[in-house]
Amino acid sequence: MEQIIKNLENLLGSFVIVLVLVVLLVLNFWIFKKVKSTKLNGNILKNSITTFILFVGILIFILSFPIDKTLKGQILSFLAIIVSAGIALSSTTVLGNLIAGIMNNSMNRFRNGDLIKIGDLQGRVTIKSIFHTEIQLEDSNFITIPNLYIATNPVKLTRKTDTVISTSVSLGYDIPRTEIEESLKGAAVTTGLADPYVYITKLGDYSVLYKIHGFLDDSSKYFSTMSLLNANVMDELHNRKIEIVSPSFMNQRNSNEKAFIPKEILKNENLTLEQLPEDLVFDEAIKSEEIEKKKDQLEELNKQQELLSEKMKNLKKEDEIDKNELSIKNIDKLKAKVEKSIEDNNEKENLRN
Repeated sequence: MEQIIKNLENLLGSFVIVLVLVVLLVLNFWIFKKVKSTKLNGNILKNSITTFILFVGILIFILSFPIDKTLKGQILSFLAIIVSAGIALSSTTVLGNLIAGIMNNSMNRFRNGDLIKIGDLQGRVTIKSIFHTEIQLEDSNFITIPNLYIATNPVKLTRKTDTVISTSVSLGYDIPRTEIEESLKGAAVTTGLADPYVYITKLGDYSVLYKIHGFLDDSSKYFSTMSLLNANVMDELHNRKIEIVSPSFMNQRNSNEKAFIPKEILKNENLTLEQLPEDLVFDEAIKSEEIEKKKDQLEELNKQQELLSEKMKNLKKEDEIDKNELSIKNIDKLKAKVEKSIEDNNEKENLRN
């Protein structure tokens, strides 16, 4: 009889273990569905949840397994040693990256698609995760930056609109300052920059350093506009017969030597959308930015749905209730489309990684 009771206890223990594991798997699946449309990095969040649930499952399995208490204690001690060793082997850098990643995500210093500069690195953000941030550089390649480095270094975030574009040119004292400033402002206007202004940033031994600034309405054209501004500055100065060469060289050359000015200067055309290399260079960053916009749209739809649900409680007329329910159903359909689009984009991103 005692043997039968022991067998029943063993079977009950096994049943409890299986039941707990099934519950954990269902919980894991439910959480995954919930985090698909969140603004946090889905892969990192899912991996963290999976690791935690797996650890809890192993712990419950060991505690529920019908073995001697001494052996069970040894197994738990061994597991504790493994966890402690893992934490010890994970250097302070790993912990620092984790904390910095949480800070970056909570502070929302920048978003996917934003143009940032950290030290000598400049590019558009493609991935924000707990441990690192990935940016796409102006040569279309990717670089991964530890979050601890981002947290301990200044981050320059380029504004989406009305960002300042500038370039410098060094010219001699023999050229009138007003003529140079007029030329530089003309180049900025031709480039499409608004409200141009000129700074004289340095008075050297042989030359003056001028810096032209202007406001760009769309930072997605940042690099193309920088290139075009340099080209227009060069063309504008050459049109006025102003040489862009070292003043020390000009003082040393013979009077009969030719000037370094092109004989024919072709007018540079304004940028068009078809000519923008940024669309090709920052392809992945643009996709990441689109996903962020869809997440914002989903968040806004959720808010609208909550407002309509609250409004429903106070409605009494049947026609108003029907109209409100129809609006909620339409939002549900739109949310399904947005969620499907986000899910498809995330799957493509996972394949790329």
